[in-house]
Amino acid sequence: MAKRWEQLTEAGKFRRLRPLALAALRHYDLEPLRLRLVGGFTNAIFRVDTADGPLALRIDYLQEHPDESAEVEAAWLDALANDTDLDVVRLVHARSGEPFVREEAVGVPGARRCTLFEWIPGRPLEDHMTPTQYRRLGSLSARLHLHGATFQPPRRPMAMDTVFYWPTDPIVYRLPEHAHHFTGDRLELLERTIAAVEPAYARLDPGGAQIIHADLHMWNVHVYRNRMIALDFEDVAWGHPVQDVAITLFYGRSDPRYPALRAAFEEGYRTVAPWPVEYPGQLEQFMAARTVMFINFVLNMDDGPTDFFDHAFERLRSFLDTWA
Repeated sequence: MAKRWEQLTEAGKFRRLRPLALAALRHYDLEPLRLRLVGGFTNAIFRVDTADGPLALRIDYLQEHPDESAEVEAAWLDALANDTDLDVVRLVHARSGEPFVREEAVGVPGARRCTLFEWIPGRPLEDHMTPTQYRRLGSLSARLHLHGATFQPPRRPMAMDTVFYWPTDPIVYRLPEHAHHFTGDRLELLERTIAAVEPAYARLDPGGAQIIHADLHMWNVHVYRNRMIALDFEDVAWGHPVQDVAITLFYGRSDPRYPALRAAFEEGYRTVAPWPVEYPGQLEQFMAARTVMFINFVLNMDDGPTDFFDHAFERLRSFLDTWA
């Protein structure tokens, strides 16, 4: 008797998604020659080799994003492809013209959203972290913001107007079953940080909100020869450029080159658009807010022990000592 979905390991769940992937590909004008899993966390990513070259099929694994969000992602990607020469991932529409399809498979609960993209060559920016590349990243970020300011989405995506903006992640850090993660002064650190960053949201001009990538970091940008390619627009949000910049610079802060990388990013951004930071500490406020959100996210994902909490709370302590 086959195991129930919830009894499978993560690897077992991904294997069970393979027939679903093959079913989804029947909605497209292509003949898959080879299909293999190449990545997975919140999504399962399959490489699809065809006679015309490789493609990437994304299957919604954790089902964190509603179809409405995926529609906004698709609409912006199509607009970027049509309106600009920006190097971003290209969406492949189904035979019906739809930006994604839904398919089912035996042993997989519910229908899963499947989205097909052109294959992105190269390696993540993480493997090319130099000031020169971060200067290019700053320029890319600014150009996305300029287009996002004029783009009218078919509907509003999730709004980054509070610390806990993710609609599918309930606030759970105060629940008794998580108390063992908040020994010592950790809970106080968390609450003090929330109080310190909330005014940053109130200071944002609602009229300046727009479409932003909301996840443009070193793993969602590939470098290939002289190209820098942005991908994974799945977290697209309604927010402000300064919040997007904070997300980009949030990562890599432990790297000893970080000050130079951050300066290079700003330099590249300013070659395209005005720097969106309005006051000292604004970026740090939104970075601290992201740390708080991730603490709550990890609790929603898995209550097991994790080194992330040690690192995260040290970050919050440093933020409060410097900016609160």
